[in-house]
Amino acid sequence: MNEMPGQAPQQRPDAAPAPQQSPEQAFQRGIEVGKEYVQQASVKLAAWAEENPGQMLLVGLFAGFLVGKLFLSPRREAGSFDD
Repeated sequence: MNEMPGQAPQQRPDAAPAPQQSPEQAFQRGIEVGKEYVQQASVKLAAWAEENPGQMLLVGLFAGFLVGKLFLSPRREAGSFDD
C-alpha cells in the first residue's frame, strides 16, 4: 500500500482480522512461519546455485574470506599499538 510518513498503516479491507492467540500459540505460529521461510529460501538458493555454479563458487569464497577475517584474525590488546 502507498502510505505517507506519519500515517498509521491501513489494513486491507479483504484481510481477515487476526484471531486472539495466547503468547504460546503466537510463538509456535512464528516458529512455523520461520521454518516455512527457511525451507523456501533454501529451495530458491539451491535452484540459483544449479543455474549459476560459477557465481556460487565466488559467493562461497567471499563468505569464507569474510568468516576468516571475522573469527580467525589475531586479537589485539586494547591500548597496545605497534609503531
